[in-house]
Amino acid sequence: MAALQRPHIDDQGRWHFFGGDLIAWKIGSDGNSFTSAQIFKAGSKHSGIGPKSTATPPYHTHLYQTETFDVQSGTLCYKIDGKEGKLQPGQKAVIPPHRPHTFWNDPSAGTDLHVHITVRGGEKAGFDEDFVRNFYGYLSSVTMQGRSPNPFQMIRFLDDADVILADIPFGLGRIFNIIIGRWIGGYLFGYPTRYKAFSE
Repeated sequence: MAALQRPHIDDQGRWHFFGGDLIAWKIGSDGNSFTSAQIFKAGSKHSGIGPKSTATPPYHTHLYQTETFDVQSGTLCYKIDGKEGKLQPGQKAVIPPHRPHTFWNDPSAGTDLHVHITVRGGEKAGFDEDFVRNFYGYLSSVTMQGRSPNPFQMIRFLDDADVILADIPFGLGRIFNIIIGRWIGGYLFGYPTRYKAFSE
């Protein structure tokens, strides 16, 4: 595997993924929740062309955590339980565990999306600062080198964060995570959940 490239980190501690088209940083945590700020650049193929943007999260569910989208500026498009909608600045969406969802920057708005994302609950950290840095850091690194992300590595990240793909049929997402991500990706191929390139 080619060497992973550490994203640019500005003097405010913000991580610039995909050459700055996605910027993310920690807002705070209280031991039972984690809040990150994320800015998705308008017009970028990585962050501003809708559901097919590189940085658009896969349609997924959280096993234990409640997720909240709090729009600061721009327009957030979402898909929750198969239904699509939009959030404007000052609006929020609260998504409990086991509800399929994803979101993206509205390409028709022509503006950057600035959103605060909070995940709360669960027995382990799961979707935390390390996850954000490593998931997006890895995806950004391979993408900017013209390579495709390894699916075993990506599922390994999701399994570690208690996140399952919602499009896996018959409710088998959790089993898929364990077999593909944990057993094959982790134990057989040795893919980690944390990389030195994406740590402090």
